[in-house]
Amino acid sequence: MRRIDCHMHLWTLAMEPYYSLWMTPELEVLYRDYSVGDALPLMAKNDVEGVVLVSAANSVHETAYLMGLADGHDFVRGVVAWIDLLAPTAAADLQAWARFRKLKSIRPYLQDLPEDDWILKPELDPAIRAIIDLGLRFDALIKPRHILNTVRFIERYPDLPVIVDHMAKPEIANGGLAAWRRDMEHFRDLRHVHCKISGILTEDGPDWTAERVRPYIETVLDIFGPDRLVFGSDWPVVNLVADYSRWIETVADAIRTLPGADQQKIWATNGERFYGL
Repeated sequence: MRRIDCHMHLWTLAMEPYYSLWMTPELEVLYRDYSVGDALPLMAKNDVEGVVLVSAANSVHETAYLMGLADGHDFVRGVVAWIDLLAPTAAADLQAWARFRKLKSIRPYLQDLPEDDWILKPELDPAIRAIIDLGLRFDALIKPRHILNTVRFIERYPDLPVIVDHMAKPEIANGGLAAWRRDMEHFRDLRHVHCKISGILTEDGPDWTAERVRPYIETVLDIFGPDRLVFGSDWPVVNLVADYSRWIETVADAIRTLPGADQQKIWATNGERFYGL
């Protein structure tokens, strides 16, 4: 089964100030460089033939860094970047960055913003219109408290392709299944919205179990179906509680009862289609 990892990070501590939202020395396993040389052996071991690199900083300096990696390595199929969507020059900035053919999507740090309804700001409209006009996509990095506002945003821009990162980070460790599932149901009939099976082991914590995680994956399988789900590793963040291979094994086990063609959609072809890889 061939795989495309649609959510991988690479970073260097030379750019540490730009990771200030979350990077600290206390995150020992993450507080180091993660490079192409680290990623390639893991990809080869797990039949991952390409990746989408995703921003880890709210800085165009990191956007430029990721674009450089993408231009220099064929296995990087696309980039999800950060752009200041409230800047007066946002539409022009997006047009300039879109000259990089591997720029595929824009991702603001919604999960870390103090306003849960930030995404509904009318001042964002020029940038969102530019994203649509340029044929780009929108990665929604959200938590459960943002789901309903994200749905309102999506309904406002029905032509904007949107993907929900990390299944909206359900509060697995706190038994948050019922409330999260209730709100995620709003995505069922939004047929252009996709969802990444990624980034949820850290929401269960270091003592995570496949049994606790599986109902959440089964829920997105029910809501989105096999045509709108995309695989991502969230590596190296996953290393906080597991590793690359263990996450892939967990996903493989959770979707093993699907027909092979549907499994292949989740592992690769849905991501290729959504991001235009």
